[in-house]
Amino acid sequence: MKKTEIFEQVVEIMREDSSTKKDIMGANPEEYRVRITDQMSQEDFLYQMHCYIASFGILSHVWFGLKETQPLGFKLRYYQDSLCVLQANSDTGLKRGDQILALDGKALPQVYQEHKDYFVSSTPERQHKEWAYFVEHAGEVTVVRNGKEEQLHVQPTAHPNKSPQFEWRNLSEDIVYLKLEDFTDEAAISQLYADSQAAIEQAKYLIIDVRVNYGGTDSLYYPLFKYTLPQGKAFSDLDLPSDDGMEILYTDRNVDLRQQLMQNILEDPNLSAETHQILKEFLKELEENRGKGYVLYGDEDSNQNFLPDVLGLARPEKVFVLADVTCGSSGDNFVDTMKKMPKVTVLGRPTMGILDYSNCCVKDFGDYELLFPTSRDIRIDQGKGMNDKGVEPDILIPWTPEHLERDVDLEECLNYCKNA
Repeated sequence: MKKTEIFEQVVEIMREDSSTKKDIMGANPEEYRVRITDQMSQEDFLYQMHCYIASFGILSHVWFGLKETQPLGFKLRYYQDSLCVLQANSDTGLKRGDQILALDGKALPQVYQEHKDYFVSSTPERQHKEWAYFVEHAGEVTVVRNGKEEQLHVQPTAHPNKSPQFEWRNLSEDIVYLKLEDFTDEAAISQLYADSQAAIEQAKYLIIDVRVNYGGTDSLYYPLFKYTLPQGKAFSDLDLPSDDGMEILYTDRNVDLRQQLMQNILEDPNLSAETHQILKEFLKELEENRGKGYVLYGDEDSNQNFLPDVLGLARPEKVFVLADVTCGSSGDNFVDTMKKMPKVTVLGRPTMGILDYSNCCVKDFGDYELLFPTSRDIRIDQGKGMNDKGVEPDILIPWTPEHLERDVDLEECLNYCKNA
């Protein structure tokens, strides 16, 4: 398919099949029809497509790019007109703790102004992926390392991306620490719950670390509710806000794409019987609602009917959740739900905030693909959307370069445990 044809299809899909269409139209396509040609390089095409997609202002859940992408090999955080290197593979030339000041001799604020259309988010802490692109493509990167300024060129890494981590450990007799970096790997998460269950049910405090969480399936964190609900209480006993909920956009095209996606998941031999049944029900709902447009999902009494057999345990007595901007999608939802629980305190920084539009599907364009959402959070209508805001923590711990030297968030959390 020609580049111009791909662009036209993307415009059509975003205006007809994406749940963002009720609120956001994106940039005027005419601007990009002038810029995009069939003869342009792949790199230039991807840049222009990214700018068009960025005009919708939706992180992660609206995306266009290559199917096969190379790992970056480093992670960044924007801080006071510089980029702090959080992690880096040795072959990239960067090191953890490096402070990037300029790209090709231009200070970062200047780079931002020249490429403003490329950035999806207006908040610096949510711009790390775009900054990684410009660092990777810069001929010369100015860094401060060990107090000295030097120039370097960032090299491609030969190492694959690290797999999400799942771990638990006793921090003391009374404190259990649990880390979940996604809600996707059902086998690993189920094993983590089984391995940690006895220790958690004896602990006074549970710390759940989702500062990095790539999202996944909400149902994979449901087994944690027995630890976070008050003793002997179910969801129906909680006084939860009734303004949340979502509507799903059903069109012929997005139903076809979502059905295809779910059929692919159903082919996974490691899928649990419960997840298999949930997906089967989703497939049925998709076909029943095909072509109906926006349909309200669920009912007003959803809290009364949600997991009625799950009751809170006596232990742990208190639960702390560590959150950050690199926690999104189902991670957003997890933190949002946890924050409403009387036993839970959320510490850290606001989450990514990408739940306004979710339940994504993928359109294949050969070497490229478009990701777009099909559901819409109805809290948007009350001005309570979380896009570019995220879920606010109960206790804000601003990020500083000191976080590179020690785990400031965990130390703060342990202090609360001692003083509780």
